[in-house]
Amino acid sequence: MLRLEYLFARYNHFVRSDDPELHHNAISTLFDLGDIGARGDIKSLLLKEFERQKYALNGLKSSQKVDQEALSQTLSEIDAVASGINQSAGRPNSVITESEWLNAIRTRLNIPGGTSPIDLPSYHAWKNSPTSERRELLEKYISPLLPWQEACQLFLRLLRQSGEAKDVVAHNGSFQQAPSGKVYQLMRIAVEDDTLFSEISANKYLLSVRFLKSERDKKAQLVNADVQFKLTLCQL
Repeated sequence: MLRLEYLFARYNHFVRSDDPELHHNAISTLFDLGDIGARGDIKSLLLKEFERQKYALNGLKSSQKVDQEALSQTLSEIDAVASGINQSAGRPNSVITESEWLNAIRTRLNIPGGTSPIDLPSYHAWKNSPTSERRELLEKYISPLLPWQEACQLFLRLLRQSGEAKDVVAHNGSFQQAPSGKVYQLMRIAVEDDTLFSEISANKYLLSVRFLKSERDKKAQLVNADVQFKLTLCQL
């Protein structure tokens, strides 16, 4: 789901532009989305996760601390998104894989300069066509994948909202915590210093975080000072 979210964000960024070179990047990202959409277990995985989320949320209907109107709206969102996925027939990437034009582009992408006007004149002509025509074609290819975008956005939004951020300290750049027998679907880290990034490992016995300092064009170095950060463990 996190990979889908990342790819859809990239694709939407490129498509919003009028620049034909960014539309080239959109097509490249489209292939990545299609590859994930080709996985036969994606549909059953999503439906299973939404059923699990519905079960957890239904348990809150009797709680006076919960906004029941918001809860009802969320359950309706889950039903609508799950229905959209369930009704999708075949593989969502079939429009991409069955296009001879896209297949010709894909075979040339891994060749340095392989999509030049000399190698793919029809592609060059498309890149010089009106922006509206380019965007219309891209929308045709992405359309079968849109239910997956909606599903991944809703699933991750609900999961992220299920956690509460806590202030913790990584002493000498390292932090460890036992999960106390609970099962978490997502671990989130927020740190103010944008030169720092975290490496995370987790299993049923231990959550481990260590911070490194980005040196841009050099190898990242382990941080030897205390680092204050926010930790969110999400479970739904």
